[in-house]
Amino acid sequence: MKTKLKKTMALTAAVTASAALLVAAGTGSASAQTARTPQRCHTTDLKASLHADGNQAGVGNFGENLALTNTSHQTCTVYGYPGLGLQNGRHTVLPIKVIWGSTYFAADPGRHTVTLKPGQSAWADLAWHAPYGVKSVTPSYLEVTPPDETTHLTIGFAVGAIDDDNLHVTALAAHLPVE
Repeated sequence: MKTKLKKTMALTAAVTASAALLVAAGTGSASAQTARTPQRCHTTDLKASLHADGNQAGVGNFGENLALTNTSHQTCTVYGYPGLGLQNGRHTVLPIKVIWGSTYFAADPGRHTVTLKPGQSAWADLAWHAPYGVKSVTPSYLEVTPPDETTHLTIGFAVGAIDDDNLHVTALAAHLPVE
């Protein structure tokens, strides 16, 4: 009986050691694989900015490129569309309808994962209409909520009046939507 117990203990020790080697090598465990997959970017990892390229104006439509830049020291990912909101000069929230998809200036790349190394940016095209009706808002600030986050970044957005309270935005991509 003692011999059988010793063999069982030796076999258990060998299996445990082999499993530990596989995990250390990154081939035997889902948790080891997950450790290498970058986490999603959180609001505190990102900086929002707008970049006018001079080519986004036509027939009462205007736009700018929106960048979310990884300011952390780790690689992270974003997936999908940024949330948007408007504020006036007193930081009071203004009524706005955000429309996800293609804009007047750029085709929507659709939802996909964008991996951001430190210092890299994910880009979306942001577009709006100049007022031609009675319903409009005049923002001073833009709220940008990264995908899957509940807190936002606030940046200056003094673009004059926006008609119909609509902002159009594409999904985030690894490249500029309009150059």
